[in-house]
Amino acid sequence: MKRHQFWDVVPQPVRIAACAIVCVAILIGFIAGAVHGRVTGLVNTSPALESLAGIGMGLLAGSFIAIWLLCLGYVYADARRRAMPPVLWTLLALLVPNLLGFLFYFALRRPLISPCPKCGHAVAAEQRFCAWCGHQATSSPSSQTPLQAPGAPS
Repeated sequence: MKRHQFWDVVPQPVRIAACAIVCVAILIGFIAGAVHGRVTGLVNTSPALESLAGIGMGLLAGSFIAIWLLCLGYVYADARRRAMPPVLWTLLALLVPNLLGFLFYFALRRPLISPCPKCGHAVAAEQRFCAWCGHQATSSPSSQTPLQAPGAPS
């Protein structure tokens, strides 16, 4: 999956929240590094080095939390696109340890849903007719032509 496809699926409020979490974590790391350097009164380290270490720790922690939030946002939005219960799958991905919730989601997710050309309601790829209006789904051209053996007359 390309990066822009991932970003297009993740809802914009989740993207904004992830960026805000990274910024706040960096700020907290900077403040914690500055306060830690002054409280301990270490002679061998400079306050700038303590602040830099705090920024690095804040960036690391904020990045992990933001990536986790973006992945949960992706599961939520992708489950909605596939007509699956989004809150249930998001909670499963959040609460099942060792990333097994994400594994379950990706192993069990349904194919994408497309709109019916006649009424606009969602029709799954495996459905031959729309459940709302009865419109027949168009078949792919390869399934309409019969298969012939090579060298057989047409």
